[in-house]
Amino acid sequence: MNRSINFIKLIFLALALLLCLAVPIIGLVSTTVNWEGICYGPTNNARECSWWQFAWDEMFWTLMFFIPFVFITALAWIGMALFQFVAHQWEKRKR
Repeated sequence: MNRSINFIKLIFLALALLLCLAVPIIGLVSTTVNWEGICYGPTNNARECSWWQFAWDEMFWTLMFFIPFVFITALAWIGMALFQFVAHQWEKRKR
């Protein structure tokens, strides 16, 4: 059972790290496709901006989309670690 818990924890950790890595990648890909030298502010006022400013904005909005998924995978990983700790303590107590 301990090996399967370790494997599942590893999967959730890898998934959380991939989701974190997806934010800059998706932001940069979106920037290369959509950048026209114009950024829109909070009041939808168009202004000129550099490629990096546009990329930063794209990464910010991508992060807003991915936060719930990263939170859920991190919470699942913490839950599995807690379960493993309690199971280990339970086995220790039984001996």
